[in-house]
Amino acid sequence: MSDEDTISDASERLILDSLKDEVALLTSYSTDTIYRLRYDTMQYDYISASVERLLGYTQAEIKQMSIRSLILETRIVSNALKPVDSFDHLEEERKSGHLHKWQADYLMLTKDNRKIWVSDISYPWFATSGDKKGTIIGSVGSLRDITERVEAETLAKEEIARMANTDMLTGLASRRLFFIRLEDELKRIKRNHEDLSVMLIDMDYFKNINNNYGQQVGDKVLQAVARIITTCMRETDTAARVDGGSFAVILPETPASGAFWVAERIRSSVAKETFALGEENHLFGCTVSIGIASAQFDQNLDANSLYKIADQRLYIAKHTGRNQVSMDELMEMH
Repeated sequence: MSDEDTISDASERLILDSLKDEVALLTSYSTDTIYRLRYDTMQYDYISASVERLLGYTQAEIKQMSIRSLILETRIVSNALKPVDSFDHLEEERKSGHLHKWQADYLMLTKDNRKIWVSDISYPWFATSGDKKGTIIGSVGSLRDITERVEAETLAKEEIARMANTDMLTGLASRRLFFIRLEDELKRIKRNHEDLSVMLIDMDYFKNINNNYGQQVGDKVLQAVARIITTCMRETDTAARVDGGSFAVILPETPASGAFWVAERIRSSVAKETFALGEENHLFGCTVSIGIASAQFDQNLDANSLYKIADQRLYIAKHTGRNQVSMDELMEMH
């Protein structure tokens, strides 16, 4: 070997060592953990030093482990991030090359037993020499801690669900949530052989309150009626605002007779309430009409059917004097 060849080899080694040092420097400061994973062992052929910040394990420790042992839950991005019990089929597609990009979120256990969410994005790693040249032997990718993002997304989803399930003016359940819970309760009474009652509560002449005193005053009256309804309920009951001046209450484990006394307490409490208007402190009141419907476990009623019965009885209360509770059957009105 000539001196020129020796110098050339030495220069190449210096360049390679310099590149390795630069890569190591860049990866050590990166928030991502860079890796190269072999499919035959499912172990890391290379992983950057930042893995110790991510999972608590050193490079040497993590190379001796199977990544599967740290994963508690897997969500595949291409599957709308739905949790999957097994991703063996997806792994086969990944190893065969049918997936050009692997993107998944993992709930992982760190060395100090913390649970963190990690995003994994990788691409196929092809052999460049030997008998397997051109075939996929693993993947090259990066891991990133996304715990804060997942927690923020969870809070945002919970807030959206809360807004969808809550009437923002009164704080009661929304009409949507009312029907969901009513269906659930109807299923439950069939299992437990219990009774269930529903009350529909409608404010009498509520449009007149809005027209005479303004919507702001009308909103305060609605809030006051909602508070009265809540104070007359048990923790197991559900109260909802189902329309402008209309409310509904689910009373689990309550026959019609029990529901009647709850309704009477609400009706009389509302009738006794007074509201002050403006600087003149002008006082006015309001009343409510209530319709009651009940279901027994051996009846084949769904939420809409039971609601319709209660609505019919509310109609009777409204058209036979108002400010009253009705459990009567609907008859022809003249």
